[in-house]
Amino acid sequence: MPHRDPLIASTPPVRRVVVLVLDGLRADLVGDPRFPNLIALRDASAHTLNATTVLPSVTAVAMTSLLSGVPPADHGVDSDRFRVPDASRALTTVPHVVTSAGLPSFGVVRQVPWLIRSLAKRIVSALGLSTVRFASPNAHSLLAAALPELRSQRDGFIILHWPDCDAIGHRAGWMSPAYLAAVARMDHALGALRRELASTRHDTLLIALADHGGGGRVATHHDSAHPLDCTIPIFLEGPAVCPQELMDGLTLLDVPATVLWALGLPIPERYTGTPIRDAFLAPVRADLAATAA
Repeated sequence: MPHRDPLIASTPPVRRVVVLVLDGLRADLVGDPRFPNLIALRDASAHTLNATTVLPSVTAVAMTSLLSGVPPADHGVDSDRFRVPDASRALTTVPHVVTSAGLPSFGVVRQVPWLIRSLAKRIVSALGLSTVRFASPNAHSLLAAALPELRSQRDGFIILHWPDCDAIGHRAGWMSPAYLAAVARMDHALGALRRELASTRHDTLLIALADHGGGGRVATHHDSAHPLDCTIPIFLEGPAVCPQELMDGLTLLDVPATVLWALGLPIPERYTGTPIRDAFLAPVRADLAATAA
């Protein structure tokens, strides 16, 4: 266990944080009875279905912000094309902070064409992940590829990126039958992941979120400021989390700060988000609040 920063008070008893990115999942689908594992996660977690992502609301930008803790203006990625971060920007990524503390960081992402695999490895290396595995671009294959680390890496940081909904959304449209079928497959994999984590729930914090929505201005895209493109769900489940609906105003940029805070690690000054501490506080009952007032 790392030494906990004395300036960070009341951190939860977390040894490991698993971040799951549900690429392109619309927040308004959480609660749909066709997706029971999303409902189960919502009910067991501190959550919001009204958080916002960064702009432009595309995966490369959002994932870079998620790992670097800063908005696009600071990290320099401004399109849906992944690239090696500019070294002159001196990013201090979540994996860099984690590995600097002597803890492992691991990621599983979709396989890319062999012509750009060397570039993909350079990108993930620049973002600080100590170990990365590539797998077929569907939730079940990516989960299977992550299982060895999920079962053996009991400390530090793990990030999983499931692209199912986004890939189908671009081809068939958000909310199309094909898209909803992709959500169902991802929902099934989510259930399997939560069952896998059940034995370590006393010290593993699961943070699941979408990087963007989709189908706002254009049925087959999500690159706009439309609420359906920019609104994302965020769920926190794990030790000391109090299941509740969190207040509005959270953003994707609050997640990297939360990861480091939960692990008891220092949050770089450049990070613009703040830890979601309310997830670990018992919600105030409306009747008691009214009485106190």
